[in-house]
Amino acid sequence: MSLKRVAVATKHGKLAQIARAFEALPNWELQLAEIDTDVFGTFSGETKRTLSPKDAAIQKALAGAQHLGFEYGLASEGTIGPDPNFPLVVSDLEVIALVNASGHLVIVETHLSNEIVAASKKIKSESDFEGLAQLFDLPRHAAMVFARFDHGLEIVKGIHSLAELESLLLSRLASGASEVWVESDLRAMHSPSRQRNIEACAKKLAARLGSHCPNCDQFGWGVIGYEYGVPCSGCFEIANSVPRAKQLGCVSCDYVELLELETRSVDPSRCQLCNP
Repeated sequence: MSLKRVAVATKHGKLAQIARAFEALPNWELQLAEIDTDVFGTFSGETKRTLSPKDAAIQKALAGAQHLGFEYGLASEGTIGPDPNFPLVVSDLEVIALVNASGHLVIVETHLSNEIVAASKKIKSESDFEGLAQLFDLPRHAAMVFARFDHGLEIVKGIHSLAELESLLLSRLASGASEVWVESDLRAMHSPSRQRNIEACAKKLAARLGSHCPNCDQFGWGVIGYEYGVPCSGCFEIANSVPRAKQLGCVSCDYVELLELETRSVDPSRCQLCNP
């Protein structure tokens, strides 16, 4: 097999997690493309995100491939917020994309996990300092301090030390900031819990790159969607939100196969007629 060189676009240390996932693919060689991926948006809000996570990952990957002049580019994008199924739970949605330089080949995988350290706390006085180390999992993870002044918003990132965090908060409170708050620093190099999710997502992509289309033998064979509709075990109404089969497809040709799932019926608690 010919060697495939891949530019990994990141400035936040993701190459280590992605490289581990690609160890089973000896014909894929990864190289860091250290471009300014912050132009696509930042967790701190300094640069607004205007693209979807999928589109941002694709555009980063294209920029990385162009930067190194490689045939392939790879990049990831993370979104941390309310879980789509359990809104009171915080989740981390990681998206990873591999593209070729022309943009004609695009393979995207995702990984959703509730295993993420992500917190926020408003600070009004020293009494709010209690429990900060535990809340933000210092020093393993990092925090960011935000302070709003008349002249604008000040942000300090990458804080691992509780003593440094408390010192920064005291100085901001004493300086007359109208608002002071702390958030988790979710950049990959400062978030071990997010690193695990990035690696899990990269493993999905690596597995897909190691799988070939049974029709044209192109790499990238995998799940491209689902077919929905499973009967309720109580009223036999079709629950259209429940998948009944996976769609396996090729990124190069139109060949598709259906893989039936084991779900033959759903509990009435998941039926909109029985449990509206």
